[in-house]
Amino acid sequence: MNRIILAYSHHNAELAQHIDTQLSRIGIPFEHASERLPGELASQISGSGEPALLLVTDNFLKDRACMTGMLAAVQSLSADQPLLVVVADGVSENGQPIPTHIDRMVNALQYMNFWQNAWLDISTQYQHAEGIEKQVFEAELDAVRTIANQVGDFISLLRDRGYVSKAQLEADDYAVFFNTFRLSDWHGQYRRLVNQTKDSPLVVEAPHLPEMPLSSGVLAPEPIEEPELQALAPEKSFALPESEEIDFTDDDLESVTPDHTSAVEQAIRDAHFWLDKGYTERGIELLQLASEQYPENEQLVQEYQSAVAKFQPVVEPPVEPVVVAPNPVTVEPEPVAANEAKSYDLMGDMAAGKGDYLFAKYCWDRVAELDQAFPHIYRKLGLMTSEHLQDYRETAVHYLHKALESNSGDAEVMLALAQHSLQNKSYEDARSWYEQAISNNTNLRNEENDRLFFAHDPQSPEPQPEQPVVEVPETKVEEVAPQMVPLAQLQEKSNGPLVLITGATSGIGKATAEIFAQNGYRLILTGRRVERLVAIKNIFEADYGTDVLLLPFDVRDAGAVEAALTNLPENFQNIDILINNAGLAKGFAPIQEGSLAHWDAMIDTNVKGMAYVSRIIAQGMVQRKSGFIINVGSIAGREIYPNGNLYCASKAAVDALTKGMRYDLFTHNIRVGQVSPGHVEETEFAITRFDGDAEKAKIYNDFQPLKSSDVADAIYYMATRPAHVNIQDIYMFSTQQASAVAVNRNGRAK
Repeated sequence: MNRIILAYSHHNAELAQHIDTQLSRIGIPFEHASERLPGELASQISGSGEPALLLVTDNFLKDRACMTGMLAAVQSLSADQPLLVVVADGVSENGQPIPTHIDRMVNALQYMNFWQNAWLDISTQYQHAEGIEKQVFEAELDAVRTIANQVGDFISLLRDRGYVSKAQLEADDYAVFFNTFRLSDWHGQYRRLVNQTKDSPLVVEAPHLPEMPLSSGVLAPEPIEEPELQALAPEKSFALPESEEIDFTDDDLESVTPDHTSAVEQAIRDAHFWLDKGYTERGIELLQLASEQYPENEQLVQEYQSAVAKFQPVVEPPVEPVVVAPNPVTVEPEPVAANEAKSYDLMGDMAAGKGDYLFAKYCWDRVAELDQAFPHIYRKLGLMTSEHLQDYRETAVHYLHKALESNSGDAEVMLALAQHSLQNKSYEDARSWYEQAISNNTNLRNEENDRLFFAHDPQSPEPQPEQPVVEVPETKVEEVAPQMVPLAQLQEKSNGPLVLITGATSGIGKATAEIFAQNGYRLILTGRRVERLVAIKNIFEADYGTDVLLLPFDVRDAGAVEAALTNLPENFQNIDILINNAGLAKGFAPIQEGSLAHWDAMIDTNVKGMAYVSRIIAQGMVQRKSGFIINVGSIAGREIYPNGNLYCASKAAVDALTKGMRYDLFTHNIRVGQVSPGHVEETEFAITRFDGDAEKAKIYNDFQPLKSSDVADAIYYMATRPAHVNIQDIYMFSTQQASAVAVNRNGRAK
């Protein structure tokens, strides 16, 4: 290991640079990681195999790009990859510090609420979106929901593993840092440097970081022997022991929810959310904290006592009492509440459609709290809970009865109540509900149901064992199917040079898109991950003023390719440069052990996908008598290596296709070339090849390969030569790689 990853939110670049400046004076080699695309920061931490210093701030915990995949990344770190977590103040837009606290549950609550509120904001936009925008918001809903579900676990994980504050990091000349990364000798040199004048820097050869096995797998720093540093050991326990008295002050809760009424309601909702998810201790702790803060609130105290009684040891949700007023009055909700209820209802529909029934229940429960008269909400809750959440039978019965209050003749609800009665061995009630159901809907009557509900004498205590169990009709939740609008309806923009890049969501494709964006080109970006495409578009528009069109499709789908590329808006039809970058490697096995699925994926993407796109784009270029097609190949297309069989074959096909295109198109004044790189880092090549196995994917730790930006530079150079110059192939390696199999793995060159 020859470097330390310094990971942080780009909002905290100044703090990161301060740490780098202080420690790099004696040659500590930092590599900064502050990506703006969701998941890339997590990939750099988990995929590098290098030790890491992670700056956690308020900005970090509220940044999608930072939080996406971060829980899994930290959980996946191996014992020999130490992680030092530093919790520091964030920074506001006007440069003011924002305190960051994760030491108590009430502090974590503010971040849970932040991401839950983000769901609502996006779902509201989703309802009013059309076409590709609707796809974008659907992907964002899934991504934000995942973070909202994980942020509490992430904070808990940091507490369990241990962290230090910025002050603790800097104490005793960064002793915690040197201790964590086993650099005690370098600590002595740093101390000597500090004692010298700061204008006379000490020149020291950069250290080779040693192997750092941690037998327990805990990523917190080892205890420091110096007495003055013993106080730096962080607290480890996230859940407070039952016997420990909780110090909960007014300032704690008011910093999160200053309005007591809303604070109580939010605490109850959040507690039930965690209880429903199976996080019993967390839900009960939330109720305990809130009830101690507001002991005068009887509802809160009752909720806490009820949760303790009902959720230990068996997790059962509390059943809301059914209160029927003599003359019920329907109160119209406020417009804001109505809009919020619709958003939660939509989120519940999407969750149920994807099989996340606990989350659907949570969303629909919120709808019912906001507006008990919301159409069919209790019917949805009752039927879905009956079918998919067998541990919540009492709650399901409550929902079903509430549904009948709105529609007394709902036969499907009656049939579900019949099923519940049968499960409780209330055979007379079961038969009564069934008779009411079939009287309202004769289609529900069949031989199987008759045998089930009429087979038992009311006096018989046990059902006949041979009788089948009826299946409750599946809840019909309307699926949200995004509809594509014709791209020709998009607003026309400027008419500069236009580049289409496939596979632009990561690696070489993303780096290539950025270099063209920096130089004023208009872009058409394709890829399968809509959220990544949108994030890139937002960055390029904000940073470079780039005109970007997004086309989310899979190049393996010939129909999708044709539909997208033959319906371009008028000002995006004349494509000057096509960069066929989409490609992948799957598997690393000898021919006799190869996976057919891996083979199909490589051939369909690397060969057929490239051909599908080129065929359509080349037609327009031929008509205009101009254009340039650049294919991203590989040295594997000409240098075959063991276990590379089908991947090498697919890249050999890219080489052959490039030469074939050149022969077909040169008479039409169209240029064709390819870039063939060796090993390239800052891509998803290795993690994809090894099916997400981060350990196997650590193939670049002991040498310096090319970077994705290096390949992008080569592509840009090729594309910007004079019109009479056609560079047909750029064959490139890093200095430490001489061929497909000759790699100098004696450490990363400086």
